Amino acid sequence: MFKELRLSDWQRMQYYAKRVHSLRVNDQEEVVIDKTILHALATSPFAPPMFTHLRRLWWSNSSADALPLLCSLVNARLEWLILHDLDPELLPRVVPHIISSNSLHVACFPEKYSMRHIRPNVFQSWRNLQNLVCGLVNDATLYHLATSSKLTHLTIQVDEKNDYSALMKLAGQPVFATLEGLDITATHTLHCIPILEIAELPSLRSLRIHSTETGLTDVELHQCFRLISCHCPNLRHLRMKDLQVSPPKFPVGYIITFDILKTLFSLRYMEGLHLDTTCTFSLDDNELAQLAGTWLKLRALELGTENGWRQPSKITLQGFAELLRRCPVLLIVGLAMNAWAPDIDHRRPGGGIRRNGLEVLRVADSKVTDPLSVAAFLSDVAPNAEITGYEVGFEIGFDMYGTFNTRMLYRERWEEVSMLHPLLVNLRRQEAVGSESNEYSRDCE
Repeated sequence: MFKELRLSDWQRMQYYAKRVHSLRVNDQEEVVIDKTILHALATSPFAPPMFTHLRRLWWSNSSADALPLLCSLVNARLEWLILHDLDPELLPRVVPHIISSNSLHVACFPEKYSMRHIRPNVFQSWRNLQNLVCGLVNDATLYHLATSSKLTHLTIQVDEKNDYSALMKLAGQPVFATLEGLDITATHTLHCIPILEIAELPSLRSLRIHSTETGLTDVELHQCFRLISCHCPNLRHLRMKDLQVSPPKFPVGYIITFDILKTLFSLRYMEGLHLDTTCTFSLDDNELAQLAGTWLKLRALELGTENGWRQPSKITLQGFAELLRRCPVLLIVGLAMNAWAPDIDHRRPGGGIRRNGLEVLRVADSKVTDPLSVAAFLSDVAPNAEITGYEVGFEIGFDMYGTFNTRMLYRERWEEVSMLHPLLVNLRRQEAVGSESNEYSRDCE
């Protein structure tokens, strides 16, 4: 086919290709691009090459046959380069072409690919860079990124090799001046803390810290919260996650109390708090109400929804209802409760509190006794919420409350609550319609 391709045919293809500003090449089994086509597009029989006006490129095809085409598309005019799904082993062949792309605004690389292989001055040449997603970086690279005047979002990995000596040279100077979102991953959470110690981040709106092996003790976490409160005054979203669940001597030294959480209360604009760390929690209804009273604009509150609390919670359904009353825009709630059957009015179990906007309730390793009463309560206060997260104890393998049988019992009860909840919601709606019809009939009489 391509041996018979004439210049006029290629020029016609180029005419349409010049109109392409964005291109997405996926790696899908059901759509396989013939390698002959890939070769022809990469090494055009006639000059100039295809897609000369390309500005945005998403690439997830990890075929070796497609690599020459990828290299031909990466040019100095490219503004968006999204490669985070590319096989990291193929990236070194693309890097020489990326280095010359000095117009990049958004660059996303595979998380497992270490950017320490790229000269730090390359990042300095990307003067228009606004969003960078990559793997491990060295201190010299951090230095150049910290002095960028346009960088707004940064996702990186650090480890014990980062001593932040280069970044310390900027102490007292504006660093990451325009940064709005920071996402750091490390084997140990402590490797992430120095950035917060060195840099004041007044423009930061979102902070995510993720450790893959070792998290913080409650004392270390308290100090981390102090740094965040001091250096990130306008923070709106905080997410901290550790993969390690129960360290030795747990829960001694691994309990997040209300006094520790209060350290974050100076962050008046908080909209989302997600804490799934090595630590568990110790909160009661009154303390949860104080938290809600401080963050009235809270849209998401998730405490230990993946790792679980791994000890009985002091929060009750009444405390949960008070949280909804004080935070009217909540969309997601995740925490452990002692969901005992409350002494309630069966017509309005929630006492008049209702939040139709709540979309998700993740109950983690909550204790539950009477599924019907709990479902009745939740159908009144949160009729549109999806009740989920009750399988947490089985996913991470801890022994909640001592025995497998107890864990299985609570899981089965929450499954029953989840099944009964929408049925009771529909029943309440039917009762409301019937009540309105009866009142209308009486008015007509």
